[in-house]
Amino acid sequence: MRILHIVALVTPDGAYGGPVRVAMNQTAALHQRGHTVKVAAAASGFPHRPTQLGSVPAELFASMGSVPGLGFASTWAPRMRSWINANASQFDIAHVHLGRDLVTLPAALQLRRLRIPYVCQTHGMIRARSHRLAPVIDRVWTNKLLRDAAEILCLDEREHADLIEIVGPDCNYELLPNGVPPATDYAAARNGRNDDIPEVLFLSRLHKRKHPEVFAEAALDMLRSGMKARFAIVGINQGAETAVDRVIDVAREEGFGENLLVREPGLPPEDVNERLSRASVYVLPAEREPFGLTVAEALSVGTPVVIRDDGGLANFVRRHNCGLCVSGTAESIHEAVSYLLANPTEAEEMGQRGAAAVRAELSSDSVAARLESIYQGLDV
Repeated sequence: MRILHIVALVTPDGAYGGPVRVAMNQTAALHQRGHTVKVAAAASGFPHRPTQLGSVPAELFASMGSVPGLGFASTWAPRMRSWINANASQFDIAHVHLGRDLVTLPAALQLRRLRIPYVCQTHGMIRARSHRLAPVIDRVWTNKLLRDAAEILCLDEREHADLIEIVGPDCNYELLPNGVPPATDYAAARNGRNDDIPEVLFLSRLHKRKHPEVFAEAALDMLRSGMKARFAIVGINQGAETAVDRVIDVAREEGFGENLLVREPGLPPEDVNERLSRASVYVLPAEREPFGLTVAEALSVGTPVVIRDDGGLANFVRRHNCGLCVSGTAESIHEAVSYLLANPTEAEEMGQRGAAAVRAELSSDSVAARLESIYQGLDV
């Protein structure tokens, strides 16, 4: 099949987070399965916009606009419109990674006008009452685009319920988990860890919903208790960095240096797995995380995780006993991380179970096979 994927924004540091990585994983796996695939997106931060994303051809357009308070939602790509008009007919189906933004909404609207079949995957980005402008955007754009989609792909039953609240039940919904590519052998990186001073890692956008400041508070509490560990906070700035830096400033005043608690810039997507594999524990205190791609990626390289018990992968982690689920307070993170570091053999076994479970249930190839079945089952 000839398949077009549309996602909002591609940057060298992966600023848009999970939806872009999911799109890259899906398109790479579909390409491996013999399909002709292309990704179209806005792009910023590249000295020269790439024409490939991994193994997949890409059409990237200069991004414009950034309205304070609206974040990525105000990004738009004015030249994408003419490209879609000229090229959409070359594709059998389009897969739109839809958010309330000025890239994917207009793209889906064009596809609808051109009568190109499209599926929408919302990645937990379209929720009721998520922003004061959401009801207006939904009335004008989102509702009719979702209702006319050939299929709406939901991560889980919770996202399904959220979308029913917005759009109603009379749409074609399918549950589709996110897939993780086969992990390269990161044994060398894991063997190179300094187990005398294990690293506890937060790697995600520094956004208030991800609660990096709670991780920092837990880290400082653990250092005060005498724990021998290094705590790293890795991610791009998206509003929560000031709260994180306040905690780090207190740590410095108390004599804890960068070798113990540090904040690092975001990583390009291709470097994420290697960084995760060097950690002894991965922590993501994100609130109501729809899936948590970095959680699955950490497990895929054998790193046990500590996550909130209201996240989309909490049941997966409990079922496979590959990490600990906590309430999300600094105290609960302190307790969970302390347990894992005090019991390294058990932590290592959790990581191994997690890697096996991801291979069995969350591989990108199995998700691509499901997508292939969905596409082929549509009247295209």
